[in-house]
Amino acid sequence: MSIKGIANPRISSYQCPYPTCNAALFQSQHLLESHVNVHYLDRPHYYPVRGSPRSEGGKGFKQKDEMIRHGLVHDSPGYVCPFCPDREHIYPRPDNLQRHVRFHHVDKDKDDLTLRNVLRQRPKASSWDAIGGLG
Repeated sequence: MSIKGIANPRISSYQCPYPTCNAALFQSQHLLESHVNVHYLDRPHYYPVRGSPRSEGGKGFKQKDEMIRHGLVHDSPGYVCPFCPDREHIYPRPDNLQRHVRFHHVDKDKDDLTLRNVLRQRPKASSWDAIGGLG
């Protein structure tokens, strides 16, 4: 195989070591290591809001990025579809709105200015502030 004059480019692929796993090959060791967490039972990442089923003592998350994404649901300004006439479709995360537009408004481009303006909204001060952020 050759890519623009490069003979036999090195293409790495990493396979999950669990024999019953049907996951596709991973392009990096990091992605494989992140995936392997799905096979473990422990959930070491807890949402920082007391009383949440995902907080300390509750279910938690296997991966930190899943916990962060979950926080967007609580702290979301609400992303309203600008193309629905009744504006009843409100989504907690920008990717949820983008998926809605892709499937229900196929005539709209992902770079539509109206859509971009809605997606520019940022979450309000959040529960992350109480713990000093995630960094």
